[in-house]
Amino acid sequence: MNAPLSDIIVLDLTRALAGPICSRLLSDLGARVIKIEPPDGDLTRSLVPRVDGQSPYFVQYNAGKECVSIDLATKGGRDLFLEMVTRADMVLENYRPKVMSRLGLTYEVLSKVNPRVILGSISGWGHGNSRSNQGAFASAIHAEAGLTEMVARRREEQPRNDPMSHSDTCTGLHALGAVLAALYMRERTGKGQAVEISMAESTLMVNDLAAIEMTGEDPMVGFKGGQNWSPVLQLGNGRYVNVTLDITTADGFKILCRVSKINGLSSDARFAAIEDRVQNRDQLTAIFAQYATQFDSAEELEADIGVSAVLASEVKSVPELAATNWAEERGAFVNVDTGRGKVVKVPQSPWRFSDTTAGVKPTIAYRGENNRTTLQQLLGLTNDAIDSLEADGVLSSRPPSWHESAS
Repeated sequence: MNAPLSDIIVLDLTRALAGPICSRLLSDLGARVIKIEPPDGDLTRSLVPRVDGQSPYFVQYNAGKECVSIDLATKGGRDLFLEMVTRADMVLENYRPKVMSRLGLTYEVLSKVNPRVILGSISGWGHGNSRSNQGAFASAIHAEAGLTEMVARRREEQPRNDPMSHSDTCTGLHALGAVLAALYMRERTGKGQAVEISMAESTLMVNDLAAIEMTGEDPMVGFKGGQNWSPVLQLGNGRYVNVTLDITTADGFKILCRVSKINGLSSDARFAAIEDRVQNRDQLTAIFAQYATQFDSAEELEADIGVSAVLASEVKSVPELAATNWAEERGAFVNVDTGRGKVVKVPQSPWRFSDTTAGVKPTIAYRGENNRTTLQQLLGLTNDAIDSLEADGVLSSRPPSWHESAS
């Protein structure tokens, strides 16, 4: 059974994170994704740790792609890429906005050789504005788009960086939606188009508190948006549990009074009104924390509270979740073969279709691994022609040491 995008060819110029997430998901949906990698390689290949020479960070978002390594700075590399564009449905790039122009690969150039091609461009601040040429890493966008400040303020701590690259990952998902919409529109019009996506706007879009922040108000009482009111407590066995209960609200306080069984708590002047409970949240949380120590599992705690809207979830690591029955039943992780039997376990894509197949292809290519096979299949190039491109420095590759010794 064909996957949803099994007839689509994507040329992927992206590196690092935001772009490769988009292209991996296109691959998971069945597209043939050809990663066009420069001679210096995708910088995420060098990240540690390594499994059989491969970086798991790189593997997670580049699994299932073919890899052709082309030096686009050469005339031969540009010409070869444009020939590939004639066979492609989509080109993805995440350079700064002027780079494609310097390479001679603007949308106008691409559409001349293929009017149906779609160009998806990802950048920090979008094209055609005063900040377009600024670089962008996730932590920089987090800082400028209000995320770092807001988290610090709501946690009542000094600003610090999050270990996860939320701006990159969210931008990749928004890029996926945009290029799929462009593909759908092409079916109606017969023409491709250029689509550009900014990391800054993607970060604002997924900030569920952005509109509240824009009011300039931060009410101390009432049912507030966000999740920082949800306490993390320690169980009797030393594990931690997240409980979706705001104990300062009227209903939350009633539940705490009932389950804690502390005489006089409901009439304690410190907690008489919601304003008092907010003022004394730490003392109230300490009571909740003492109650939680009676239990050795999240399931026991949740059952004792006995309210369907209140969930108790044990704080787990990613490997701990991967070891659960749910992960096995869902197929939530996939083993990607590094090339000689060792594997990197990566998250599966989240969708399941009722009438087709989709999901990560469990292979990973070294830089330039598919130079020969891809160019033979896509363009019909002969071995002699490919040898000539390699001799001219247009094509290159970097097999792992074990691969070289095996051959």
